[in-house]
Amino acid sequence: MLAVMTALAVIATLAMVVMVSLLGATVAAMDQPAPRCAHPRGDSPIARTDHRASGNRVVSACGPLEPASVVDIELGFEPAWVMPDPRAPGRSWLVASAAGAVIGVSVEPGAEAILGPEPLVRLEPGEPPIARLTTSGELEVSSVHGASSWFDDPLPDARVVEAPGGELIALTAPTDRYPHGVLGDGIEAAAIDVRAPDGDVTRIEVGDTMVIEGIAPIIEDLDADGLPEVIVTVSDMYEGARLVVYDLAGDRRAASAPIGRGFRWMHQIGAGRIGPGGETELIAVRTPHIGGIVEAYRLSDGQLRLVASQPGYSSHRLGSSNLDMALLADSDDDGRLEVIVPVQDMRSLGILSRRGDGFELLDSLPLEATLATNIAASADAGGRLQLAVGTEDGRLRIFG
Repeated sequence: MLAVMTALAVIATLAMVVMVSLLGATVAAMDQPAPRCAHPRGDSPIARTDHRASGNRVVSACGPLEPASVVDIELGFEPAWVMPDPRAPGRSWLVASAAGAVIGVSVEPGAEAILGPEPLVRLEPGEPPIARLTTSGELEVSSVHGASSWFDDPLPDARVVEAPGGELIALTAPTDRYPHGVLGDGIEAAAIDVRAPDGDVTRIEVGDTMVIEGIAPIIEDLDADGLPEVIVTVSDMYEGARLVVYDLAGDRRAASAPIGRGFRWMHQIGAGRIGPGGETELIAVRTPHIGGIVEAYRLSDGQLRLVASQPGYSSHRLGSSNLDMALLADSDDDGRLEVIVPVQDMRSLGILSRRGDGFELLDSLPLEATLATNIAASADAGGRLQLAVGTEDGRLRIFG
C-alpha cells in the first residue's frame, strides 16, 4: 500500500510539473508579438517547391529570421529538391535526391537529425515533387507534372497553377521555334490555357514568332482591382525576353520593355507587397546567367514599369528546369516582403529589401558550398520563418 501511495504521489508531482511547464510555455507564447506577414496565408495547404498553388513564390511564414541559427545535416547524397513535410512543418523536411528518391528528414530540438531509412517514393530524376496529406492523414508524394494531364497539349514540363476563382492555368502548345534551350530541352510554350471550373478553356496565344520561356505562369493581382493577372516571360529571337501580363479572359494588360537582344532571358520570381510604401511589385532576375540583375516592376497606367534594380545575383542555372531558387518572404516582420536570392556564384543567399528607388542588402546567408536545390521555407512552432536548402556537397542547411 505504501508503495502504491508513493507511486501516486510521484505521478501527481509529475503532472503538476507538466502543467506548470505547459502554462509557462503558453504564457511565453502569449508574450511573443504576433508576426505581421506581408502576404496572406498560402492559397494551398499542399507542399510545393514554388510555395503557392498560384505559382507565386511568396512564403506565408514571417521573420524575424535568425541568420546565425544554422543546422547542417549530412545527407549522404546529392540533393535536387527540398520541401517542408506537411506532417510536421518546421520539424521535418522532404528531400529529393538527384536520382529522384524522396526521403524524410526529421529535425527535433536538441536531438540528432533522423533520415528516413527508405525513400518515400521514387520519381524520375529532376522531377519536382509535390506533397499533400490525405483525408486520413497519410502523406502522399508525387510529381508536380501529373496535373498537366488535365490539358490537351501541355508543355512537357508544365506545372499547373490555380487562380482564386478555381481556374487552372497551364502553358501549352509546345514548339521548338525558339532554339534557346535555357531551361534544358529546347521546347517552349506558344500559349496559355485557362481552364474554368466548368471545364471551358480559354487559350491565350502569345504570337507567331514568340514563346513563353518558363514552366508556369504567376497568378497575382498586380493592380489591386480584385482580379488576378496572369504573368509570363515572353521571348523572341529579335528582342529577347520581356514580362507580359494578361487577364484571365486573355486580354494583354501590360508588358515590360524587352531586354533588346535575342536569346537573353528574364526569370520571373513573384509579386506582392514589396515596395518601400508597401506597394505591390513584381520581381524578376534579368539575365541570371550573365551578370544577373534583380529588378522590381509596377503595373501602372497599362504599363509594367521598372522601378528598381540591383546587380550581382543569379536565380537559375543554365540548362536547369529548377526555377525555384529564389523567393519572397517577410524576413524581418516589417509588413513588407524581401527578395531572398543567391549571389552570382550561388554560395550564399542575399536578403534584399526595397528602399527608396533601389534595394538594400539586409543580410547574407552563407552556404559554404554551391546551392544545388530550390530554396524551401517553413515555419517553426511559433510561426517564425525557416529556410532550407541543399548544397552540392550533400548537406541540408536550415536557417532560423
